Amino acid sequence: MATQEQRQNYNWRPNDESVTTRTRYDLEADHWYRSFKSAELRHKPSSIKSDLGVIGLFISLVFSLLTLIVVLLIYFIKWMKSL
Repeated sequence: MATQEQRQNYNWRPNDESVTTRTRYDLEADHWYRSFKSAELRHKPSSIKSDLGVIGLFISLVFSLLTLIVVLLIYFIKWMKSL
């Protein structure tokens, strides 16, 4: 087990400037960054902008369906009168 002095001097991890050490640190940093971003996305609250967008799409769908029904009724009534 490392002593307090060795831990303070980072003797428990390699701290040279070799390619192997730098590659390992880069890989570790990438791992921590991806883990942080993944956790951040999982716990990110939904924004009001996206909520309003969904509500707007739903209202648009309802009005489009109502317009379609009214137009079909008008064409049906005209067709019935022409008989």
